[in-house]
Amino acid sequence: MLLGTLALTLPWLAACNTTAVRGEAALNELVALLPGSYDNIAQARNAPDHSSLRLVIAPVQAPLVGDHVFYMQEMAGDDPRRVLSQRLYVVDAVPDSEMAVLTQLDFIEPSRWRDGQLNRDLFRSLIMTDLRPRSGCDLLWKRSDTGFSAANNPQQCRGTSRETGETVKVEQRMEVDADGVGLFEVRRDALGAVVQGAEADPHYRFSRRADTPW
Repeated sequence: MLLGTLALTLPWLAACNTTAVRGEAALNELVALLPGSYDNIAQARNAPDHSSLRLVIAPVQAPLVGDHVFYMQEMAGDDPRRVLSQRLYVVDAVPDSEMAVLTQLDFIEPSRWRDGQLNRDLFRSLIMTDLRPRSGCDLLWKRSDTGFSAANNPQQCRGTSRETGETVKVEQRMEVDADGVGLFEVRRDALGAVVQGAEADPHYRFSRRADTPW
């Protein structure tokens, strides 16, 4: 009976080990692709409803937050001194799968971390009380034809409308490959109407710039 049990167990263990190895390889690929300096100048030139933006995703060492941590800063395309948003990304493997999850966190004091891509050692002092998690807004990553793609669950991710202050559902997607990053975000009210985001084409397509220092 023991031999029969072993015969059934060994293939299952081998499959689990293979999945774990593939999952670790996928995680390493994703965290290598994600960092960069980006802009959507080409898109904005041909799509007036899309603002010209700069985007930086910088790998940082924040040992009290996670193993794979990135500082994200969005700036005006014509003036990088004008910071539009800041966020922290934490990427982890999903156990027993070949997928990864990206957790988004906001800063309690954004000005303290502003331009953190220029001083990445700053984040070594970062602790969880410096951050506010975006509950329900995790992005689940999987391989795509050219790199990786991710999406959240818009039924769980909530935000606040800048115009009305009401609670809205937030749908987000993200793509990354060797050429750049794609971001998609649409906010809908309780009736499903779009209250933020270009309804015709909500995608912002950022090209990787040559000035990436990482």
